[in-house]
Amino acid sequence: MSGPAGVAVGVRLPLATDQLPPAELLAIARAAEELGYTSLWFGDHVVLPRATASTYPHTSDGQRPFSADTPWVDPLLALGWVAGQIGPNMRIGTSVLILTLRNPVLLAKQLSSLSWLSQRGIALGVGTGWLREEYDAVGAKFEGRATTARLAIESIRQLVSRGGAEFTVRSHDTTVRKEQFTMLPRAAGPIEFLWGGVSPAAMRLVARACDGWIPAKQPLENLPHHLERLKRACDDAQRDFSELRLVAKPGPGPDPGSGAIDRDTLPCYRELGFSEVILELPYGPRDAGDAIEVLKRVAVRSGM
Repeated sequence: MSGPAGVAVGVRLPLATDQLPPAELLAIARAAEELGYTSLWFGDHVVLPRATASTYPHTSDGQRPFSADTPWVDPLLALGWVAGQIGPNMRIGTSVLILTLRNPVLLAKQLSSLSWLSQRGIALGVGTGWLREEYDAVGAKFEGRATTARLAIESIRQLVSRGGAEFTVRSHDTTVRKEQFTMLPRAAGPIEFLWGGVSPAAMRLVARACDGWIPAKQPLENLPHHLERLKRACDDAQRDFSELRLVAKPGPGPDPGSGAIDRDTLPCYRELGFSEVILELPYGPRDAGDAIEVLKRVAVRSGM
């Protein structure tokens, strides 16, 4: 369902805090639904180091806008929790899940189960992250993560769509053989892969392996340049650019520095080909009332 100006408007929910226990987060989600927002999204981190030498890619000074003490609820568990308490037309997604921190077979099982239980499709915004120390803590390989991500997407697609796949296994005598496995239940709706990022590797991944693009916090005036780069990547991959679903994330708060969501900007996103924009609520609003006031202001300015 499209929102104002033919562009759907979704909400990335804030993080859980002492001021935002589950009941308060649910109040924000329900308020978003009542105000006409069309989707709910959760972000992702698994573990955070107290200090890091890694550079955060979405701020001018390279510093992350949250501390190691910032709580991050697992996004798939959070989506399952909220999906059971909102209406059936509200879409759900991740913005974004760090794909390469996870085993793709186990992730496929979680996605299929979540879709089946909620009777919804899932917009899986995915990326490879930026925090090398988080990879070390999880025991995942940081180098080559773009290739790892592409292979993971292929594996998850096969498992989710076919209900199984062929794997290489070893017998007790160490003989190697191919064996067919099943994985049920199947997803009740489509699992849509939307890649985050604007790097050359990101553009190639979108063109070759994904259903769409969900770039992080890009100013509106930068998007035409990035779209031209994405179109060239699609040409190189012999992919029809028009097949991609484009989702924008203008930035945190009601008046983000990287571009507001309102009657003036929504037609601009539509003209560029974006079908949805996501309002990223601040990571830690003072309370649920503060977050809901942001939702109300943006809804009024957007003509919902």
